[in-house]
Amino acid sequence: MTKQELQQLYKCEILPENEKPYHFQKSLEASFSIEAYNAICGDKYTLYFDISEGQISSVYFYGIGCALSKASISIMCKNMENLNPENIINLSKKFISGMNPEHPSKPINKKIQLLQKLKDFNGRGDCIKLGWEAVKNHFENNEV
Repeated sequence: MTKQELQQLYKCEILPENEKPYHFQKSLEASFSIEAYNAICGDKYTLYFDISEGQISSVYFYGIGCALSKASISIMCKNMENLNPENIINLSKKFISGMNPEHPSKPINKKIQLLQKLKDFNGRGDCIKLGWEAVKNHFENNEV
């Protein structure tokens, strides 16, 4: 993609998602939470997961960060609801792999594909992957 196309994608897709993110609020009744923190840029979010019958019933998040990290976590939350931990790990791995230019993956859905297209936007791939990596690491290393 050209720089102009990336800027247009950012303006039309990321900024609106940043301004009205999905489930952007603390959830004090959550079954468990996960911290996502990027020490380099200061992005810091808490992700709140509700679990019912072995599946994630809802995902909320709250914190501070750039528009890319916030929009990415918002899209991630929408896509992780109603999945079991194994499917969440697989989705996270597929997304993270798709962020690597040497290992392109098949598109998951349109919104996730848009995030993956922005991987080269001003070197901000770490911002886009922040929540995904935190969730993958949590589910791989903890019993739910």
